Amino acid sequence: MKSAECVKKRKYLVGMHHRRMNVMPHSYVFPRMDPLILTQNWLLGCVKRNIPPLATLSSKDVLHLKSGNQQRNKNKMVCVMRVIKKEARDKNVWIEKLADWTPEKVMEMWDAVSPVLEAKYLRNVKRPKEAAWSNLFKKMSDASAFDNRRKKRGKRQSDSLG
Repeated sequence: MKSAECVKKRKYLVGMHHRRMNVMPHSYVFPRMDPLILTQNWLLGCVKRNIPPLATLSSKDVLHLKSGNQQRNKNKMVCVMRVIKKEARDKNVWIEKLADWTPEKVMEMWDAVSPVLEAKYLRNVKRPKEAAWSNLFKKMSDASAFDNRRKKRGKRQSDSLG
């Protein structure tokens, strides 16, 4: 009886792949998302679409996915969300504990951060509110928004040598 109750309470459909429990089905492909939807899926997920909070996924959770670029997409999402998190912290609207996020708090944070993102990275985009998160990633990358620790570390070592 207890196991049947647990199955009924389950929010996400999970599966096995290579003897490992996975929250993402083998055929899963990240949906097209604008930056707001990415942020919502990152912090809250979407039970209706069987998307767990993307922030909870490790590289092992997407490694088995059929489409080869899903791991690369996940890494790019991490970069975008790192910048969004930094901007939200600067505005004092970031909540550290993932479980404390609600749809209302995500929208409050987004309302504070989106004008900054649009001003910094989406200036020359015709419809910035409709831009895909991947376009935002490209614009952020072009603007050197990502904290590339490897390059900085390498630069420090070369500076100390010369």
